[in-house]
Formats: sequence, C-alpha cells, structure tokens
Amino acid sequence: MTLLYAALKALHLLAVIAWVGGMFFVLACLRPALTVLQPPQRLALMVAVLERFLRIVMVAMTVVLAAGGAMLWIALDAGLRVPHAWYAMILLGIVMMGVAGQVRGPLLRRLKTAAAAGDAAAGGVVLGIIRQRVVLNLVLGVVIVLAMRLGTAI
Repeated sequence: MTLLYAALKALHLLAVIAWVGGMFFVLACLRPALTVLQPPQRLALMVAVLERFLRIVMVAMTVVLAAGGAMLWIALDAGLRVPHAWYAMILLGIVMMGVAGQVRGPLLRRLKTAAAAGDAAAGGVVLGIIRQRVVLNLVLGVVIVLAMRLGTAI
C-alpha cells in the first residue's frame, strides 16, 4: 500500500467519522436534550445546528467522494480486484448523499420557514421527517462500515 493510498484512506475515514458520528450525536445526545427548551427555542436551535452540521456534511461528502474515487482509481490501476463490498459501499454512499441533500435542501428550508413564522407545530413535523432521514442515513452508514469491515481487508 502506498503512502498516497494510506493518506487517502485516512481522509476518507475521517470524513465518514465526522458525518456518521455527527448523526449519532444529533440522535442520541442533542435531540433528547432539546426537551429542556420550549418549542420555538428548539426550532431555532435545530436550525442553527443543522445549518452548521450540514455544511460539515457537504465537505465530508466531497472528501469521501474525492478520496474514495482516488483509492478506487489506484486499486484499478494496480490491477487489483475490487472487492464486492466496495460496490455496496459506493451504492449505499450515493443513497446517503441523496438523503443528506434532501435534508439540506427542501427539509431545512421548510424548517427555517416554520421557525421564522414561529410555527412550532409545522416545525415539529419537519423535525420528525428530518429525524427519520437521519436514522436512515445512520443505519446505512453502519451497514457500510460493517460491509467494509467484513468484506475487505484493503
């Protein structure tokens, strides 16, 4: 394994850790702690948190794509057989990116609109949808990690 490949893999993994770890934090720590705030404050806090976190996710997705693509190119250029787990990782990663894009785009806009209008009920509905999408992405992220751990040693 070359130093370049090792560096790319480290960047790839760090980006995945930031993304998946952030989702775990939001679901397991932040969301339960929100009960100490009144609904309008919850909405304002979640808008601020999601705006920051989703910016980090966009950077992480860029790093995951760039580093992952470069590692794939290096492996193929070296004539290595690409493990089947890589195909699962690529497919599920693309699904995760689509889900994150949905959260960052229309769902975050709806949440911001509800928060600006002081509509806690509408904001709560949107937060519920966002939570479902985050749970989905967290599960997909864990499946990818397990597939990679069980499917390849590269």
